[in-house]
Amino acid sequence: MIEYLDARALVLGAAKALSSESVPLARALGRTLARDIRAREDIPPFTKSTMDGYAVRAGDTRLSGTGTPLEVELEVLADLPAGRIARKAVGPGQAVRIMTGAPLPAGADAVVMVEHTESHERTVRIRRGVRPGDNIGLAGEDLRRGEIALERGTIIGPAESGMLAAAGLARVPVTRRPKLAVIATGDEIVEPGKPKRPGQIRNSNGTALTAMAVEAGADARYLGIARDRNASLASKLARARGADVLVLSGGVSVGDYDLVKAGLEASGVKPVFWQVRIKPGKPVFFGVRGRQLVFGLPGNPTSSLVTFLLFVRPALDRLLGRSAAGPASMTAVLDEAIVLKPGRTQFLRGCFVSRGPVLKVAPYEDQRSGVLRSMVRGRVLIVVPADAARLEAGCEVEILLMDGL
Repeated sequence: MIEYLDARALVLGAAKALSSESVPLARALGRTLARDIRAREDIPPFTKSTMDGYAVRAGDTRLSGTGTPLEVELEVLADLPAGRIARKAVGPGQAVRIMTGAPLPAGADAVVMVEHTESHERTVRIRRGVRPGDNIGLAGEDLRRGEIALERGTIIGPAESGMLAAAGLARVPVTRRPKLAVIATGDEIVEPGKPKRPGQIRNSNGTALTAMAVEAGADARYLGIARDRNASLASKLARARGADVLVLSGGVSVGDYDLVKAGLEASGVKPVFWQVRIKPGKPVFFGVRGRQLVFGLPGNPTSSLVTFLLFVRPALDRLLGRSAAGPASMTAVLDEAIVLKPGRTQFLRGCFVSRGPVLKVAPYEDQRSGVLRSMVRGRVLIVVPADAARLEAGCEVEILLMDGL
């Protein structure tokens, strides 16, 4: 067995960023930027009003010497809606009625909110003074031309989509989605909806692992169940040759019917490691077949999903060229003491405990590796070092977030 961090490093060392492609902006949500994006112009491209009101010279609205606002009456030159440019500059004693988003006319340096004015036919009475810069947005205040708007490796969310649109991109350079194949193994598992004999169980791993891969950004295909026969496994492995990543569940332990490790080697997979000093998930396998990354995960549902998060997910992030690899990590405080048998790094499924301003977590009550409910109700993995036999309530622990990206 090797240590968890050593195994993770070996996986990341084998995972190289994939090539890029260009996609329409409307289809870029959830994709990963393949290069830095720079603003092609100032954003916003002009100084604009941020309120409905009147564009003025601030000096025309100054307070009196006693501090009482001077009610001044200004000549209104024009109405200026958004999308139009003023034809005349604002001079002393003048104003332009302006809408939110319209370019600030030349000569004006502030906008008086409409609530602080009284409009007449060709004049406006100003009831509250403004200072230069009030109620306006400056050209380039968000981004200057040539400035990096979004960095390579950024995952494109709704806000990033808006930034790309503001930067003028109709098509976006993104990293190609990794092609990932999932194979479940074993005579004891049956697909949902199929007849089940005594002693058999439903195949949850095929569905769950494929869903995790899709959520992580992969183009995932489920290839079905390989039965406990060499020919069945070889047939599935042959179908998976075109994938960037191959994930199998079950058959990687030391039982008489655990054929996956030997079957992978027979199909040309070069082993990198087998068995990691972790709980759950000790018998995890990792190898390479050319440029293909191959993971053999344990068959117990929780072990399978946890090892996907610990090893497959970081590999997918690296293939996608993302700036961070694997589940996000942070520090929290234990809400209750934990007593464990030391010797392996443990990843306990845990929940957030909402008691005050400090982020607290507690382990789910049932940590057995066949209990899928711990992954449904858990939101974090609580990381327990290999040498720890007891962690007291109130101590700080590392947690890995299981939800989303």
